[in-house]
Amino acid sequence: MDRSWHSCFDLGVILGMMFPETGGDESLILDRVKQVLQDEFFTILEVTRINDPKIRRNLRAMAHVSDTKLGFRAQVPTLNSGHNLAALDEHIRRDGVEDVKASLDQALELECVAFSLMDGRNSYPGEEAKQEGIHALERSLLEIFDHARTRAGGGEVIPISLEQFDQVVDKKSIIGVTADAVALAARMRDEYASFGILVDQGHLPLLYVQPDEVFRALGDMTFHVDVGNCVRRSGRTNFGDTHPRWNFPGGVNGVAETREFLRAMSNSGFFERRTPTPQPIVTMEIKPFEDEDPDLVLASSKRVFQEAWATL
Repeated sequence: MDRSWHSCFDLGVILGMMFPETGGDESLILDRVKQVLQDEFFTILEVTRINDPKIRRNLRAMAHVSDTKLGFRAQVPTLNSGHNLAALDEHIRRDGVEDVKASLDQALELECVAFSLMDGRNSYPGEEAKQEGIHALERSLLEIFDHARTRAGGGEVIPISLEQFDQVVDKKSIIGVTADAVALAARMRDEYASFGILVDQGHLPLLYVQPDEVFRALGDMTFHVDVGNCVRRSGRTNFGDTHPRWNFPGGVNGVAETREFLRAMSNSGFFERRTPTPQPIVTMEIKPFEDEDPDLVLASSKRVFQEAWATL
């Protein structure tokens, strides 16, 4: 590809995934933030819940100075708390909604340009109850968007994407099958034009689907994408939705697969369409394995992405 990706999308990294030490010690956050914000490779940084308000204020100021956008990930708090936005038990569902609202409030405080979430681990109740669960999820999403609209006070509502996960391997999400994601997104778009489905390169092998068919089906209902890897074969190290680096032993994705993923995005018009975010967003969701050095994993990730883009 002759064009710079900077003219096509904002490329980012998830702070707590690439630098997992920041999840256990918030005092380490700002040093890692500065490292990413100084890197011209990236134009967006995605973060999650931060308890210390001083760190949040400094993070927002640093993003302003560096002219870097921020995005927010509500998936981690949802996973850590065990919440389920598709729960058939109304009390459980409401607890999940309130937790996401707390994440959304932080995203607005940080002036994030995008917000992403998930339905919850083990939210898939089986085929018999699936449609009832999807309707519960839809209620949850509408309540979260209503909160966002109220907080916007008549201004633009923050774009929100629901991430598509595997349905039977690891996270066991109710929104795994692409047709279900499309149908839900179409109904949500009737109410909120800034709703989308987040597609993750590392999840598609666990769903046994190809990028082309997913992007063709979703069309303009996706404006936020994750790139990364997974190990699909049971019994192998790092099996499941663990986001190892590209070219990890036993992993599915490397340069060639990433190039084809980007090609499927391009063929679907992803790089050209208007979006509710300043530009479409592509985020590296990659995590060092055990004692792998995060700086080396980041360097490897940049090399793989750059080669895939250059040979597109």
